Amino acid sequence: MIFMVFNLLKIMEIKNLYKSWGKMKMNINIPKKIIEFEKGWHKKIDFDQEADELLNALNSAKKENDIQRYIKNNKKWFIPASLFEEYDFGHHEAFIVPEQALGVDYRVDYMLLGKNSVGYHIVLAEFEDVNVDYKIKSANMETESVRKGLAQIKDWKRWIDSNKDYFMKSCGLSEISASIPTWGIRYCLVVGRRDRMDKIANQMRRQSELSGPHIVSYDRLVDNVRRLCNGF
Repeated sequence: MIFMVFNLLKIMEIKNLYKSWGKMKMNINIPKKIIEFEKGWHKKIDFDQEADELLNALNSAKKENDIQRYIKNNKKWFIPASLFEEYDFGHHEAFIVPEQALGVDYRVDYMLLGKNSVGYHIVLAEFEDVNVDYKIKSANMETESVRKGLAQIKDWKRWIDSNKDYFMKSCGLSEISASIPTWGIRYCLVVGRRDRMDKIANQMRRQSELSGPHIVSYDRLVDNVRRLCNGF
């Protein structure tokens, strides 16, 4: 009987812990570089138009940084943040950080911080070249841009696994660090166009995702932006 009561108390303790994570608010001193998508942020934006404009920018992009420049110069942070559509968090609270540093060795294109009923989650996203095939035409091997992106994310993960607490402190997020284990930090690679990925390329992409990051094309961002009429 005592053993059963003890187990019941432990279960209640765990449930209360999850509830506390879910109710946790970002009421700490957030660094200015963390951009919040405040309540109702999406209501004055025509996302069909924004998706069409992004598609036009993709079609006219010549260099690797053209889309990054388009996003940053126009402060269209909802474009990289549309990656929240790939996950089950961000609908309670959503934040983004462009060019988040990982120590002195690495810099992430975008860090997404989102909340669901369980708590907070992080996505570290790498944006690679737009105009690139996923695989080499003459062999079942990723192109240089894809390999570069995958290798970069492996380096990030290796660094995070060894420096997670330091990372959270450097972001100003120490108070929620305990609710985000290293396995709660996700990784995403954005690279290439949908029409440059054939059946074999998509098979290779899915195989890479089994043990690596989530991988999407830039056209997926267009799809995601079009779905933002109700926010994340």
